[in-house]
Amino acid sequence: MPRRRLTASEILTPEPISPMTAAEGLTLAPNPGLAERAAEAIVLGVASGALQPGQRLLEVELARLLQMSRVPLREALKILEAQGIVESAPHRGTRLATFDEARIDEICEARLALEKIAMRGAMEAYRREPALLLRLDKILTAMERAAAHMEWIEISKADLDFHREICRASGNAIVQKLWDALARHVLIVFGKEIRSERDAKAIVGQHRRLRDILAAGKAEALDEELDQHILRLQRRKGRNVR
Repeated sequence: MPRRRLTASEILTPEPISPMTAAEGLTLAPNPGLAERAAEAIVLGVASGALQPGQRLLEVELARLLQMSRVPLREALKILEAQGIVESAPHRGTRLATFDEARIDEICEARLALEKIAMRGAMEAYRREPALLLRLDKILTAMERAAAHMEWIEISKADLDFHREICRASGNAIVQKLWDALARHVLIVFGKEIRSERDAKAIVGQHRRLRDILAAGKAEALDEELDQHILRLQRRKGRNVR
C-alpha cells in the first residue's frame, strides 16, 4: 500500500500566507548541531511530502514548528541554500527549490560520477579488510526490516546510509563531503517516486547485489550494476515520479 502523502495544510497553508499548523512529518533528526538538525528536518519534510518543492518558507513559523530560535534556523536555511535545496531572492523570500526532470537528471549524473570513484576505493578497502562489509550487512538488515513494513522514509534513509558507508570506506574525504551534500537532493528525489511493495523488495535486492559485487572485487560488473542502480530514476521519471 503506498504511503499517504501529507497535505500542505498539515504543515503550512497555501499562499496567501497564514500561520502554519503543527506538523506531522517535520521533526528534528538526531544529528549533531542545531542548524544541521533543522536542515535535515526540512529535507525530511520535503521527502515525506509534508513540504512541497517551490513552497515558500517562513522563518517565524518554521522556528515555531521546530521549537528553536530563528538564529540556528537561519543558519540551516543558509546551509540548504548553499546546497541548492533552498532559494532566496529579494522581495520574494525563501523558497524550496523545484525538482523537475532536468534537476533529477543532474542529480543522477553527479551521483553516478561520485559513486564510481567511491566504489573503486571501497572495493580495494573491502579486499584488504573484509570485516568492513559487516557494516553494509547491518544497514541491509535495517533496510529489509523497513521494506517489510513499507516504511519508505526509513527505506530511503537506509539506502543513503548504505552508499554513505561505501563513500566512507573509500577513504576519499572529498568524495565523502560532496556526497553528503548531494545525499539531501537524492532523498528528496526518492520522496518523489511512486513506489509499491514490489519496489521495496527490488531495492533490497539491488543493494545486496552491490554488496556482493564489492565483496567479490568484480570491477567490471560493478560499473554496470551501478549504472542500472542509479540511472533507474531517469528511466522511471516520466511515469513514476510525482
